[in-house]
Amino acid sequence: MDCRAEYDECSRLRERIRQQERTEIRYQSLFEAVNEAIISFSIEGEILQVNKACRSILGTRPDQLLGKQLEKVFPLTAMPEIENAFNGALGGSLRELEVHFVWPSGKEVELALLLAPIPEADLIGGVLLTARDLTGVRLRDQERSLLYEELQASHRDLEEKALALEESRAQLREVMAEQEKVNAELREIDRIKSDFIGITSHELRTPLTFLLGSLEYLHESLPDRLSEDERNLLDYSMQGAQRLSEIVEDMLDIVRIEAEGFSLRRQQVGFYPLLQEVQLELNWVLKERDLQLVFAPETAWPSLLADSGMVRRVFTDLLENAIKYTLDGGRIEVKAQQITAKDLPREQLQLFYPDGLEGVQCQGKFLQVMVCDNGIGISSLDLPRIFNRFYAAGKIEEHSSGTRFKGKGVGLGLALVKRIVHGHGGLVWAESAGTALEVGVENPGSCISLAFPLDMQPAAFEAEEGTLRNRRPRILLIDDEPAIRRFVQVLLADQFELEVASGGEQGLVLATTFRPDLILLDLYMQGMDGFEVCKQLKAQEVTRDIPVAMFTAVARKHEREKGFSVGAVDCITKPFFPRELMGRIRALLSEYGFKLEDPDDNCEA
Repeated sequence: MDCRAEYDECSRLRERIRQQERTEIRYQSLFEAVNEAIISFSIEGEILQVNKACRSILGTRPDQLLGKQLEKVFPLTAMPEIENAFNGALGGSLRELEVHFVWPSGKEVELALLLAPIPEADLIGGVLLTARDLTGVRLRDQERSLLYEELQASHRDLEEKALALEESRAQLREVMAEQEKVNAELREIDRIKSDFIGITSHELRTPLTFLLGSLEYLHESLPDRLSEDERNLLDYSMQGAQRLSEIVEDMLDIVRIEAEGFSLRRQQVGFYPLLQEVQLELNWVLKERDLQLVFAPETAWPSLLADSGMVRRVFTDLLENAIKYTLDGGRIEVKAQQITAKDLPREQLQLFYPDGLEGVQCQGKFLQVMVCDNGIGISSLDLPRIFNRFYAAGKIEEHSSGTRFKGKGVGLGLALVKRIVHGHGGLVWAESAGTALEVGVENPGSCISLAFPLDMQPAAFEAEEGTLRNRRPRILLIDDEPAIRRFVQVLLADQFELEVASGGEQGLVLATTFRPDLILLDLYMQGMDGFEVCKQLKAQEVTRDIPVAMFTAVARKHEREKGFSVGAVDCITKPFFPRELMGRIRALLSEYGFKLEDPDDNCEA
C-alpha cells in the first residue's frame, strides 16, 4: 500500500512538472512575441532573462545581456532616475519614466521604461523592466508639430489673402460704381449730343429750304443777266447748299436710327438691279472723272430678304466714298461671293469689333459684297475708325476738291452703312495695304466688305403696311423635352406663328433668324441651360428686346429671381392648364404692343 501511494504521488508530481514546463513554454513564447524589450532582474539587480526585442530596442544581443548587472546596461551615474525606479519596484511600486539611451554602437534613442515588481508568494522576487523605443514617436510628433505650424502659417496667410481679396473686391466695387457713374454721364452726354444734333438739324432744315429755293429761283431767272463769274459763284453756292442739306439729312438719319432703332421693311430684293439704279444716278460724275465702275455678273447676286431703300442707301454711300477717294481715271469694282461663317476674316474683324462679335450674326452663310478701288488707300491708323461717326480718314490735301464727290466729308456715310448692315444682321469691315507713303506703291487702293446673312427665313420677315403689331405674333419655344414641344405646338399653332428648338444653341440661332415676339424658355436643359441662353439673348443687339418667359417645372424663389436677374420677364410653371398658358401668353404680348382678339373657348383645361 505504501508503494502504491508513493507511485501516485510521483505521478502527480510529474504531471505538475509537465504542466509547469508547458506554462513556461507558453510564457516564453509570449515573452518573445512582445515587440517591447523585456528584462527580468533579481532583487540584487542581476539580469535573469531577456527577450529578443532587446536587440532592436537596446542595441545588444540577448545573450550579451544575461548575467549583467543593472548598472552595466543603464549607467546609474548618468541615469540616477533608473536606480530610484528600480528601488521603488523592489518596494512594490510601479514606476514609469522616459530616458535618453545610448547604444553600445553610439546610436542615441529615446526610451519609455516601465519597472514593475515580480511577486513571489508574499515577497518581491525581482523586478521586470520593459523598454519601448520612442524615437519614431518623437519624430512623428515633431513632424505633426511642424505640419501643424505650417498649417497655422498657411491659415494665417490665407486669412491675410482673403482680407486682401475682400479689400480688392471693395475697391473693385468702388471702381465699378465710379465707372458706372462715368458711363451714365457718358450716356447722358451722348443723349444730349444726339438731341443737340437732332434739334440743330431740324432747325437747319427751314433756312436751308429758303436758301435752296432762293438759289434755284435765281439760277433759273437770272441766267442772262449774270456774268460768267457770277454764274459760277451761283453754281458753287447751290452745290454748297445742296451738300449742307445732305449732311443735315445724314445727321437726322443717324439720330433717328439711334433713338428708334430699325424698322426694316424686308422683302425679296435683287441687289444687281439696285446697283444698276445707283450707277445711273452716278453716271455723270463717273464720266466727269473718267472712272470705270464694274459689277460682278448678275448670276453672282442672289435675292435676299432686305429693305430695298436701306440697301440702296448703303450702295450709294459706298460708291460715293470710293469715287471720292479714287483719282481721275481710276477703277472701282463691286464683287460678290457666297461664303460661310468659317470664311469670315476673324483677325480683320477684330479691328472693327474690338469688344468681340457677341451680339453680331456670325453663323451660317453670307453674301459678301466687296467695293474695291485703286484709290489713295487708307492708313493703318485710320482703318479701324472709318466706320465711326464724324470720322473722316486721310488728309484733306490728299483728296481732290471742287465738286460734290471731291473733298473731305463729315464722316457720316460709312457710319450709316455700318448701322444699316447691322440692322440686317450683317457685318462690315475694310482692308487696305495703307497709303502710298506707307507702302511705297502708287494708288494702293482699299476694299470695304459687307456680309449679309443668307439664312434668313422668308416667313420671319413679311412686308407689311402699317404697324408690325397687327400681324400674327411669333413665338419661339426652347425646350429639350419632345412631349412638351409637341403639346405646345398643338395648343399654339392655330393662333400664333410657332418655331420650336430642342436646345439652347439651336434656340439662339432661331431667335436671330425667326425674330420671335415672345420666347418660352425652359430653364433646365441638357448642354446650355436656360439661364445662359437668356443671358446671351440679352447680350445680342438683335434679340435684346424680345421678352423671355421662363417655362419650367422647377420654380423655386431663388431660381425665379435668378431668371429675372438675367432678363426674363415672367415665369410659367409646368404642369399648366392650356387656358392658363394661352392667357399668360396673350397678357405678355399685350404688354408689348400686340392687339389680340379675345381668345376662343376651344382650349379646355
